[in-house]
Amino acid sequence: MTRGNFLRNLIGLYGIASLPFEMVKQYQKVYLLQCFVRGFQYYNGPQIIDEINQSGLLEMVREPKNKYDKNAIALHFNQQKIGFIPMESNEMLAVLLDTGLLTLQAEITHIEKMAMDWEKIHIAIYVMKELEQGISEELLPFTLLETPHYCTLKSKHNTYTRFYFEENEEVLSGEDFYKTLVDNSSTDDVYTLIHSSFPNPEDMDEAIDGSKMVVSKHRLPNSISIAEIEAKINDEVFSIENAFDEKGYIVANVNAVATMPDKIARFEKVFDKYGNDFYEVIFKS
Repeated sequence: MTRGNFLRNLIGLYGIASLPFEMVKQYQKVYLLQCFVRGFQYYNGPQIIDEINQSGLLEMVREPKNKYDKNAIALHFNQQKIGFIPMESNEMLAVLLDTGLLTLQAEITHIEKMAMDWEKIHIAIYVMKELEQGISEELLPFTLLETPHYCTLKSKHNTYTRFYFEENEEVLSGEDFYKTLVDNSSTDDVYTLIHSSFPNPEDMDEAIDGSKMVVSKHRLPNSISIAEIEAKINDEVFSIENAFDEKGYIVANVNAVATMPDKIARFEKVFDKYGNDFYEVIFKS
């Protein structure tokens, strides 16, 4: 048993107050990664989410023969798989687990049942750092827990309050959206399009920052495919048609919209069944 495992077991049995004072003050969690559990919806997580404890420990299980990722690290709660550490963040952690250079631990830091499945569980991977003279200034930023940034929190009406697409792609700001529309237009008609649709600059900022730009699949011209214009998170496409009386609405890919001003007739304010305002992109026939 490693020293780290011994300490954790002792604390679990008797509480931190049972440890000698010099041992307590010499250890500090240093976080190597903080992230959401990837693939949560495909395993046992949704079925046992009411049993999962915030701040509970997770078991990290290496899956070197995983056909999709040789560095795969599964996450288990009470011996049930609930997902994986994201592929883009697991390579070095896999090396550390395989070699035993560091004793890694995983804990749940946030549970948000109202988010979509892949944002329900936020975790932190850490090591216990033995300190001789308190926490160093260099380590301090790595001892702080992050507040998760949720993209898919739902409201009480089951509609999306925030939405961003393509996890690693930066969404245009209102100012950049304006500039991109102008840069991609072949005529000065783009200024009429912008200022007639958004009389106040704040309206455009709200439409972009609030993820309020939508498209009706039924009104798309044949020259534009749905794939060009739909927003995604982790390759999942969102339909918000249940929020509207008319079916077929999807959240628009703002960056894509900004590149096709010559195909847009107007941006029209629409309201969902609950009174929330959105901007529908109306394309030319």
